[in-house]
Amino acid sequence: MAMTLEMGRLLARTICFRSPLTPVHCRSDRPLVPHSIPLGREATFFDYVVVKCKRYYASRTVGSNSSSLVHAVIPDLHGDGYRDAYGEVLEVFQFDQDIHFTGESMWFARMRWFKPWDHSSTCWDDL
Repeated sequence: MAMTLEMGRLLARTICFRSPLTPVHCRSDRPLVPHSIPLGREATFFDYVVVKCKRYYASRTVGSNSSSLVHAVIPDLHGDGYRDAYGEVLEVFQFDQDIHFTGESMWFARMRWFKPWDHSSTCWDDL
């Protein structure tokens, strides 16, 4: 299935952030550097993904977010620690263009992230 232009741009930004030595761009956009690889628009979308024996549904596919809410532990940019993040899985997809020449597909989840929960501001006495 073809990705939307917005999703293709988001994917290009994500890949460039994660792999800065392999610049990519959407075919409809002008490349920022001469050796940038144009991304294809095709991806395989899934209704759900199983991680550690738990099934997470893509809310855009099933129309509900009851089984698509997740807690993720994300490493910080400097590699010094981690932070908790909470969000909703909107879409799960496999991207098969072999831009890293490894013969492997890349898997992504498009997320809607929520604000971090500040444990220190919780007032348990009010319960």
